[in-house]
Amino acid sequence: MADNAVPGTETVTHRERIETAWSFREPDRVPIEIMVSPGLTDEPRAARLNALIAEHADNFIGVPCYDWGFFGHSARRTERVLEDTGDQQRIEWTMHTPAGDFTAIIRRPRFATGIEDYHWEKRYFMEPADLERLLAVEPELRAPDVDAFNSARRRIGDDGVEYCALLHPLGVLVRYAQMEEVYAWLRSEPELIHRFLEATNGYVIEAIGLIADAGIRTTFMSWAHEMLIDPWLGRAHFEEFVFPYDSRVYDALHAAGSRFRAHCHGNCMQYLERFHEMGIDSVEPLEPPPYGDCDLAEAKRRVGDRMLLSGNVASQAFVFRTPDEVREEVREAIEAAAPGGGFTLRMTGGSGGTGAVRNDEQLLRCIENAEAYIEAGLQYGRY
Repeated sequence: MADNAVPGTETVTHRERIETAWSFREPDRVPIEIMVSPGLTDEPRAARLNALIAEHADNFIGVPCYDWGFFGHSARRTERVLEDTGDQQRIEWTMHTPAGDFTAIIRRPRFATGIEDYHWEKRYFMEPADLERLLAVEPELRAPDVDAFNSARRRIGDDGVEYCALLHPLGVLVRYAQMEEVYAWLRSEPELIHRFLEATNGYVIEAIGLIADAGIRTTFMSWAHEMLIDPWLGRAHFEEFVFPYDSRVYDALHAAGSRFRAHCHGNCMQYLERFHEMGIDSVEPLEPPPYGDCDLAEAKRRVGDRMLLSGNVASQAFVFRTPDEVREEVREAIEAAAPGGGFTLRMTGGSGGTGAVRNDEQLLRCIENAEAYIEAGLQYGRY
């Protein structure tokens, strides 16, 4: 890859660049994915970063398509503040559904930067009876929102590639219940879990049919597999509770002319071939040690001609990295995975590294490192 190219005016559209890479050919340069937290959009100190993103970022952009509700049930969420200490709020969330109310409690700290985060105190599902209650009522198939999809697609134009969220029932269950409880239910309540997966994934496949009948062919994404692999879920349980159900869903997507992209943090190296066999077309963010176990060059060797690989610059470390260290990490990622296409440069932490920010000093450091990330992608990513 060129190490002395001077960034200039883009002549290839962002959509074309991503699609070329995903067809396992070399575009003009490596696509550069980067989005930052909404709070930085109007931050004067991030003006240069926002300008770089506007000109050079090649992003997958979420658009509306289908309302998955609460596992397919129509749902309305209400919020009640239980406690407010000034530094933190304790909030009750209630999902009102045809299967009854499901309640969770979160704690939301306030940070000086205005960046929001929260921690679960209580989740929606606390015992198997909650899951039985959900299954007692059939979920509702609903019409895809074709107008909203088309409107968003027109708005994006060639500035990126759109994607729609896809319900991943087991992944959502793990998020909406106490994680260790769900893993225990796989052993103590396997029949219940299989009934849940048959019903909910069957619903997803029916919805995919409706989406296809409406003329929507696109990329779908879910945020689930990071909790369904080691060290959380062993290979035997993956083969029993993940692979067969996911395979059917992705087969339905492919038959409808769509593709699937998986968001998967953590130790995914030993699963990459199985992900491909399961029907996953792209995986991100491929975290390097110590955050995950991804050797990007080895990942490229194993599946890089069959899956779009996206990663693996550790932006969760931007709060203590230097711009030179970031540039070197970008160079190494491009060198490992870019040849032949099939790769997009991507950060592994949320919101352009700002997800870990807790004060102004860290914010400025992250902005500087995010700028270095883009500049290095342009410098080293020319084919």
